Amino acid sequence: MDKIFLGIDVGTQGTRVVCVDSKGEVISESEDLFPLQSRPLPDGWHQQDPYQWWQSTVLCLRKVLREINISSISAISASSTSGTICLLDEKYLPVMPAILYSDRRGEDQAIALNKGLYHITEKMGYKFNSSYALAKILWVKENMPEVFSRVKRVVHATDYLIGKLSGNFCVSDYTNVLKTGYDLIDGAWPGEIESIFGIPVEILPEVVSPGAVIGVVSVGCSEETGLPPGIPVVAGMTDGCASQVSTGTVTPGDWNSTLGTTLVIKGVTKEILKDPFGRIYSHRHPDGYWLPGGASNTGGEYITKKFSQDELDELNNNALKIAPTGLLCYPLSGKGERFPFVNPQAEGFEPAGCDKNTLYTSCLEGVGYIEKLAYQTLEDLRAKIGEKIRIAGGGTKSVSWNKIRASILGKILIQPQHTGAAIGSAIISSSRTYFQNLVSACENMVKITATYEPEKNWVDRYNEIYQKFIKELKLRNYI
Repeated sequence: MDKIFLGIDVGTQGTRVVCVDSKGEVISESEDLFPLQSRPLPDGWHQQDPYQWWQSTVLCLRKVLREINISSISAISASSTSGTICLLDEKYLPVMPAILYSDRRGEDQAIALNKGLYHITEKMGYKFNSSYALAKILWVKENMPEVFSRVKRVVHATDYLIGKLSGNFCVSDYTNVLKTGYDLIDGAWPGEIESIFGIPVEILPEVVSPGAVIGVVSVGCSEETGLPPGIPVVAGMTDGCASQVSTGTVTPGDWNSTLGTTLVIKGVTKEILKDPFGRIYSHRHPDGYWLPGGASNTGGEYITKKFSQDELDELNNNALKIAPTGLLCYPLSGKGERFPFVNPQAEGFEPAGCDKNTLYTSCLEGVGYIEKLAYQTLEDLRAKIGEKIRIAGGGTKSVSWNKIRASILGKILIQPQHTGAAIGSAIISSSRTYFQNLVSACENMVKITATYEPEKNWVDRYNEIYQKFIKELKLRNYI
C-alpha cells in the first residue's frame, strides 16, 4: 500500500488539509473557513486567536482521516502566513492574539530595526517593514510591556501548528525566521536583537531546515484529531514557499509565477540575490540554495472588480481573436506598487474608448507586461531565467491568458496539476522521510498537466508594444 503524506495550510480566512500519495495523487482533502477578524480593531491592526486556527485544523483533519487508511500515513507538515507571530507563555499558551502579517502597527519599529540591524539587512539584501515578525515583536515589547514580560516563547504561525501536532513549540524553519531577523548566511540570531532592542534571544526558536523531522504526533494531538501517535512531524515552510514547492520550482534556474489576486514570482538561485531597492528578498532553500521572490500588486483582482464572473468565458474566448491589441494597460486596483518597481504613488491606467472585449484583453496583456518587466528586473540582479516558467494560481484557468503571457514573455509556460501551500506541505513532509531530498520528492510528486508555447506570430508584435509600455512607465516616473 502506498504511503500517504499530509499537508496543512492555515491562511487568514481558512484551513486546507490534503492527503497525497508518493506519486502526487490527492487521496483526500478538506477545507474549513473562518472569519478574518472576530471584532473591530484599530486601523491597521490585524489579529486572530491561534486557537481558532487549531480548531479549524482539527476539523479538517478529522474529515480527511475518515476517508483514508490511517495506517498508511507516513509524515505530516504544515504552512501558514509569513510574518505572523504568536507569543506564548511557559505552558505554550498564547498571551495575546496572534498578530497577522498584514498588521501595520510595527511601522516605527521597522524603521528602528533597519538602523540597528543594518549589517543584517545589507548582508541579506532586504529591508524590514511592518509585515516583518520582528517589528511586531518589538512593538509588543515597547507598547505592552506587561504582556511581553509573560512571553517565554516566540513562534510563527507555522511553528504554532507544528507545536500543536508534536508538542514541540521551540523549533522554526529557515523560511519563517527570515522576517524575524535570523542570519540565514551564518545560521545565528544576531546579538543586536537583544543588546540593542532588548528582546531575549532565548525566547526565539531553534532553527532547522524545512523537511527536518522535529518530533512525532503527540498523544494529546492524537486524541484531538484522530491522527495515530508517533507519525513524524516535519518542519514546514511559509505558505508562499510551500506553494512554490508545490509547483516543482526547487532546482537552481527554476522560476514560478503564481497569478491570483496579485502576481507573485519566486525562483531558485545558487547565490543570494540582493536588491538595494527592497523589491525582493531571498529565503533559504532546504538544500542550501536561495529562494528569491517578489510580489506585484497587479493581478486578477483588477479583472474581478472590472468584469462580472458571468461574462468571463465569453471574454476569454474573444481574447484570442483580438490579441495583440496594441493598447497599453496597467491593471492596478489600488494605489502603489512593490515589484518590479517600488512606487507608493503608482496608479493603474487603461485604454479609453474601446469595447469591453478589447479592454479585457488589454488587461490580460498588461499583467503580462508587468510579469516580463519583473523577470527582466531579476535578470538585472544576476538571476538566471530559463526558457520555461512554471505557473499556478487562479489566473491559469484562463487558457487565453496563459497563451498571451507565454507570447509576451517569450517563454514556455508549464502548468502543474496540483498546487497550493497544503500540497507543498505534503511534499515537504515526504522530502526526507521517504525521498532523499526535496528535489527528488518534487520529481516524483509534481505532475505537469498543460504546456503553453509562445504564439510565433505574436512575439515580435508584443515586443514592440512592451517597449511602449516601458516608455509609458518612465513618462509617469514609475521606473
